This record gives sequence, C-alpha cells and structure tokens, in this order.
Amino acid sequence: MKKIKDERVKQLVIGAGILVSLTVAVPSVLIGWRFLPGLLGEWLGTMIGIVTTPFFMEASFAMLGLAIVIFLNHWRQQRDGDEFVYLEQVVGPNIPSDLPEHAKWAVYLEKPLDSPSPSPLAQAEGAIAIGDYPAATAWIGTMSAAELKLPETLRVRRDLARATGRGDLVAQLDDEIQRADSHPS
Repeated sequence: MKKIKDERVKQLVIGAGILVSLTVAVPSVLIGWRFLPGLLGEWLGTMIGIVTTPFFMEASFAMLGLAIVIFLNHWRQQRDGDEFVYLEQVVGPNIPSDLPEHAKWAVYLEKPLDSPSPSPLAQAEGAIAIGDYPAATAWIGTMSAAELKLPETLRVRRDLARATGRGDLVAQLDDEIQRADSHPS
C-alpha cells in the first residue's frame, strides 16, 4: 500500500512541475519576446500572435499537451525498459474443468528456461505428492523391469502402496528395499 501512495505522490509532483513550468514559461515569453533582437524576436512575436488567436490557442495547447504526453511516455519506456513478457498457458484436452482461470497462465519478464521432461519416476513422485494415485500407478507401469528394482523406485512404489492402503505390499517392498540397500549392484 505504501508503494501505491508513493507512486501517486510522484505523479502529482511531476504533473505540478509541468503546470508550474508552463505557468512560468508562457507569461515570460509573452512579456519578454519584445526584448529579443532581430529575426528571433520577430519570429517569436509572430508565433505568439498565432498561438494566442482564438481557436489556434486551444489547438496549440492541445498539441503542446500531446507533445508532453508523448515525451513523458518515451522517457518512461527508456527508463523502465522493454515491456515484452513471456506468457505460458496451459492448453489441451486434459485440463480439469474446475481449474481456476488464473491458474491456466503465467507471465514471466525473462524467458523461462527450457526444462527437460521429467522421468517417469519423478512423474510418479509428483502424482503421489498431490494424491493422484491412478496417475502414479500409470507412470510406474511405464518403467522397465530393471528400473522397477532400483531402490529409489522401490521407495516410490512403497509410498504408493502405503497411500492406497496395501499393507501386504508395503511389507514386501520394505524387504526388497533392505535387500537392495545391503547388496548394491
């Protein structure tokens, strides 16, 4: 909340500074153009006459305001940098219908790193962590027979068996884990 207040104060100070500088510049030019020598004084006098003519005065101040807005926007873009962002969206037919709209996308200021697709073991661990036991079973089912005998895989299988209430399988997998730890290949 404090940042918003500070930003508003900053905007008010900038706006007041622009108005004060115009308030000082316009009367100074109106009063002082007669004291400028030669062609510059004549040109400035002619421009002031055109600018202060009805209908031209409003248009000239509108053009001056537009020029100030464009200058300030250009200055802000130079200061803040590029506004280019990366947007990643969840797409596809497997999106749950109850997924909130704000969870379907993410905005990054810098390009996200390309990540390799996780292994079936990592996918199974993630599925167990979120309670998606059928998906964990499917990921474990994609592993080869040699991968299924690795201690890390046995631990994940044991966690899945424990989560699904298969006590007999938990005891069997605990025995296999102890044998695999005591006899590393």
